[in-house]
Amino acid sequence: MAERNDRTQTLSIVMIARNEAERIRESLRSALFADELIVVDTGSTDETASIAREEGAHVTTIPFAGFGRTKQKAIELATRDWVLSLDADEHITKGLRKQIQKVIQSPGAYSGFRVHRRGWFLGQPMKHGGWGHDEVIRLFKRGRGRFTPDNVHERITVDGMVGTLEGVLEHHTDISFPHFLAKLDKYTTLAAEELASRPHRVVGLLPAMIHSFGTLVKQLILQRGFLDGSRGILLAFSAAYSTLLRYSKAGMIRRGEGSVFVDRELEEVERQDGVA
Repeated sequence: MAERNDRTQTLSIVMIARNEAERIRESLRSALFADELIVVDTGSTDETASIAREEGAHVTTIPFAGFGRTKQKAIELATRDWVLSLDADEHITKGLRKQIQKVIQSPGAYSGFRVHRRGWFLGQPMKHGGWGHDEVIRLFKRGRGRFTPDNVHERITVDGMVGTLEGVLEHHTDISFPHFLAKLDKYTTLAAEELASRPHRVVGLLPAMIHSFGTLVKQLILQRGFLDGSRGILLAFSAAYSTLLRYSKAGMIRRGEGSVFVDRELEEVERQDGVA
């Protein structure tokens, strides 16, 4: 039996961001249908916060404490019935917007929903290599969903049944390869710190070589990343390189040699799904 609502259900869209002045405006404009728009700034030195305010968002500043913990603090600021977590490099398409508006009014037995996400790399959409059809939980009833506390690879868990929405969430990653590589380096350091903290995980150079080769075969061959041409091939080799860095750095961090990678407090970097 479909759930009956005695009043109109409302929506909060929540985002964390740091130095996203070049991209945040378009992302926020795709989210203006929300009843509440919240941006948590984690220390921007550009115009991110002022742009967010111009677009009607409530802006709060908090220190970055890893993706999972920071995003959890952000969604706890939401005050509406439903919450959607959005990244600054993501855009809600019209089809997805209509689905969100419809489903929060009649969610049935569901407490949360997955969305289809389509990745873009260096300015073009990717159809293969795990980037063309990614599903992530993003929409949930307030109080029924929360982020895992991971520094990276954070995800939303929901207390209750989870459905899947039609429509697409566009994920626009870097259009500059040098910026992509710089981000990859920072992101793999965060991932390596978490990996090294888990004593049951085997890390170091040999595991790095094995896992990176597996990543390359999976993304390039099994997921047919080569069908996306030069960008798909570049993305697959970048994913393998990212894996190599992650396990190698974790080994050095566990041996007490991590100061060459981590010489300051954790800094927020943009999420790059599919790379690490």
